[in-house]
Amino acid sequence: MRDLVNVVFDASPLITACKFEAAGKLVIDHLLTGCELLISPAVEEEVAILGARYPDGVVAGERIADGRIPVVHVKTRRWEHHLGGYAMGHGERESIKLCGQEPDVEALVTDDHLAFIAATRLGLKVWMLPDLVVGLVSRGLLRVEVARAILEVIRPRYRAGVVEHSLEKLQEGEEDAKSCDSSQGRDFEVG
Repeated sequence: MRDLVNVVFDASPLITACKFEAAGKLVIDHLLTGCELLISPAVEEEVAILGARYPDGVVAGERIADGRIPVVHVKTRRWEHHLGGYAMGHGERESIKLCGQEPDVEALVTDDHLAFIAATRLGLKVWMLPDLVVGLVSRGLLRVEVARAILEVIRPRYRAGVVEHSLEKLQEGEEDAKSCDSSQGRDFEVG
């Protein structure tokens, strides 16, 4: 079995993943097959508690309640001073701190521009949701056709170019894989 990708989700990608359906199931359920997805209490409050009257909030709340999306308390004050100067929400700040606190977290997944900048400046790996989708494919944790369906369905949440860029990366990955397969076949035939 392949290792899951450990990520911290901010509110925006969590809402998107809980709102849209692709290839017969919610995007969040596709992601949870390849990810250990952590959120902070502030993100839980924003999405599942304050957002409980929305279908995506209900979906998030169910996955939190059954343990598929762990809520991890932020214990560290790391970067408190640095983050205090940025005009971003409590959820974004907590998500960034949670990334700095949890040693096995690979990346912060956020669609917030300012959080993306702040986290990058602090040396964290930061992805947008489409980046995570492409990354799951590259690790064999999500099928290409499912990834394409996800990217198409979440397209309305992103500015022009974001989804197109991710679709190009998927295409490049497929071409690289075909190239490797064909060269391995030639090596085998020759050897």
